[in-house]
Amino acid sequence: MNEFIKERFFFEGEERKLNVPELNVSYGIDKNFLFGAGVSISSVLLNNPDINFIFHVFTDYVDDDYLETFKKTAQQFSTSIIIYHIDPKYFITLPTSAFWSYATYFRVLSFEYLSKSISTLLYLDADVVCKGSLRMFTEITFNNEFAAVIPDNEYTQTASAERLNIPEMNGHYFNAGVLYVNLKKWHESKLTPYLLKLLRGETDYGLLKYLDQDALNIAFNMNNIYLSKDYDRIYSLKNELYDRTHQEFKKTITDDTVLIHYTGITKPWHSWSLYPSAIFFNIARESSPWKTYPLKEARTVSEMQKKYKHLFAHGKYVKAVFSLLKYKIKK
Repeated sequence: MNEFIKERFFFEGEERKLNVPELNVSYGIDKNFLFGAGVSISSVLLNNPDINFIFHVFTDYVDDDYLETFKKTAQQFSTSIIIYHIDPKYFITLPTSAFWSYATYFRVLSFEYLSKSISTLLYLDADVVCKGSLRMFTEITFNNEFAAVIPDNEYTQTASAERLNIPEMNGHYFNAGVLYVNLKKWHESKLTPYLLKLLRGETDYGLLKYLDQDALNIAFNMNNIYLSKDYDRIYSLKNELYDRTHQEFKKTITDDTVLIHYTGITKPWHSWSLYPSAIFFNIARESSPWKTYPLKEARTVSEMQKKYKHLFAHGKYVKAVFSLLKYKIKK
């Protein structure tokens, strides 16, 4: 797999904590999620001073500004961050969609690549924000399981089990945004070639709706440790369009929530996502070198559509109308 790594950049703080557990964490992202990943890393570090982390960031894009900010993050929090600049040509033959770019496959790449050197790995999507302790992951002991996972929401479970024609998967279908992977078993089982066949539709399952999430569920075959949903608490900022109080999120994101997964098109790093439910992202951003980055504006048609709707919800009617017009023109 080394041929897919164009460059590696290694940043490390001056002091490492003594007599504390270590945890490897990886991200697989493209340019549009680098900012989010940087804040996600910062949120992990802010809430876990009792763990030594090594972060592995797999991306098809880097520039001097991003590299400098990752370096400052490593220095501020006395942590290790490795940036892997990869060649995306390996993924050209794999399916994508309007919602998932080929960057979703960087997850599989990171597992395969790192399985040669480390035995366990916590994978996080870039839209996952930490607000609690991850110490539990350092205490997991694998027997023969592929991973420690968190079940997806009930609708996705039922629909996916039916779509994949695996009825027994209902109740066991996991969300791939948070995975603690047994890389030793991954390596021994030689999973990557099978996963690539699944993703290309070269099996009875056909093309997979949720791409590598479906493939991972099939390949792991429910041989997992199942964790509380507090470690992958799914929340969509779309909910704020229907809640004028903007306080209903507290029923989902509670004091027990450790990792918040902001699914959907609108992310907490978007300029129109200024809701109380995004406070955990904003705290991490303001407490880290990533505070110098402005919140992102709408880039795609889908983002433009969400932006004008949220601006109306904010009561910013003039800006909302202009945003609506931009969306109509772009559409």
